[in-house]
Amino acid sequence: MGMSAAATRYLLTIYELSGEGAPVRSVDISRALGVSPASVVHMMGVLSGEGLISKRHYGRVQLTEEGVWAANQLYTKCTLLESFLTEELALERQVARRDAVACLCSLSEESIERLIRRVLPENTVILRAAGE
Repeated sequence: MGMSAAATRYLLTIYELSGEGAPVRSVDISRALGVSPASVVHMMGVLSGEGLISKRHYGRVQLTEEGVWAANQLYTKCTLLESFLTEELALERQVARRDAVACLCSLSEESIERLIRRVLPENTVILRAAGE
């Protein structure tokens, strides 16, 4: 999935705010990311165009089935990277979380996979979407 760093951050934020998949208000996304409402509107158009969210005009944002899958993959990798950073490098949880997101946005998929392998027990299978 060739997603921009900004789209990755937004998708992770929507996923985390949605809990069990509930619709999310744009203003909550804006606050969580510390960005303007106009930035949220722009990125919702991008994510909607990718089929990852659905949004009604002045309505709430909700992940599509494809969006849930993509966000879950990102969230899982982010959580595993965060574990690596806290356990192996003894970083504070907040710093580790911020850096884990930065890793997802900056490192190659190969580097991310190798870091994750350092955290996961041997023989753990990581699920992939068709075509990955």
